[in-house]
Amino acid sequence: MILDKLRYALSLLDSNELLVLVTAILIYHLVIIAFIYVTIRGTVSMRERSLEAERNEYKKRWEHRDDAWKDLEEELRRVLHVEKEREISQLKAEYDSYVNLLEQKLDRSRTRGKGII
Repeated sequence: MILDKLRYALSLLDSNELLVLVTAILIYHLVIIAFIYVTIRGTVSMRERSLEAERNEYKKRWEHRDDAWKDLEEELRRVLHVEKEREISQLKAEYDSYVNLLEQKLDRSRTRGKGII
């Protein structure tokens, strides 16, 4: 049914009209293919630039990793030093309070000893 209608439509056209019709269809498809190609090229180009920027950022970080590690190490040393100083001052305070307590006990025992003698 459809094939018969297509044959009938084509029989109404002469060879020049058929050539123009086939050429128009071919040009239409070539334009669509060209548009798809340009779109894909643009997308691929944008992705390449994105990956290149990511790679450059990674390289930059990699080149500065020693500085980052040194900064981190210095920060850790500073924190440890602060904690160590705090613990030392706490131990000194405990030691001083214990020494004061012992001195008070020694003074009490001396005053008791003098009171007995």
